[in-house]
Amino acid sequence: MIAVNRLAVALLAALALPSAVQAATPHDFSIYAIRMGGDSSQAKPYIDRFSRHLESTLGWPTNSVSGGFYVSRKEALTAIEQTKPGWAVVEPSLYLELRKSHKPVVVAQVVSSDLNTPQLMVVVKDPALKSLADLSGKRLWTQLADAGKYLSHVVLDGKGAAETRFQLKQIGAVTKGIRAVLRGEADATLVDPEQLAEAKKMEGGGDLRVIYTSQALPGLLVVAFPQGLVAAEQKKLTTALVGMCATPQGGPVCKEMRIQQFEATNASLLSTTEKRYDQP
Repeated sequence: MIAVNRLAVALLAALALPSAVQAATPHDFSIYAIRMGGDSSQAKPYIDRFSRHLESTLGWPTNSVSGGFYVSRKEALTAIEQTKPGWAVVEPSLYLELRKSHKPVVVAQVVSSDLNTPQLMVVVKDPALKSLADLSGKRLWTQLADAGKYLSHVVLDGKGAAETRFQLKQIGAVTKGIRAVLRGEADATLVDPEQLAEAKKMEGGGDLRVIYTSQALPGLLVVAFPQGLVAAEQKKLTTALVGMCATPQGGPVCKEMRIQQFEATNASLLSTTEKRYDQP
């Protein structure tokens, strides 16, 4: 959804915690999710419930789990580099970027209609723009401008680096890109199907048109860093998360974080995405 009230923001930020300069324990985590934004300062009660639930379920010591929530790739990457958490929930773009340097192991994925982006569409207003080729050299505002390889190879058609094909601008909220297109400040922006439906309700939104639709995209991934969280603990974490949202204790925690459930990874989709990302 595009309009997010303070409660929804707090709910998404339900995964925030320590400063990026404090050393993490193997049970600590980082979260990088961009679809709904968020504000970590509002998150402490939700964090506490999520962390305490995991401690109780997994038998980890009380107050031994903490995490950080980020909507900026730069901040998320810095936190992972500096605190070295044992695991993380991340956008697929960051997982793909970390594969060689951190060897993350995908242990589960998040099912959420609010947090995941199943597809992305390039949306324009100018009737003269009918394809990505027509958009060459023009202004494209997106939350993925700082993830050029993912944007180029996975989201778009892989026919060249997005950084040189378009004038990219990084935005924090999808509404900023939509309004920029409607006002003529940008030529195009990226939205998912639900966001487009909401954009159509905005003043002038009826003029928005889709000129390109991506292939299916993975949602948020739960990854473990083997150098921090050993294999046996990874297995325990996966089991706890997959069962969490169906339990009387874990269900309310999942609900307030806008998570329907955690589930086994869609290996086929992830493999296809990895191959597209790795193309020359």
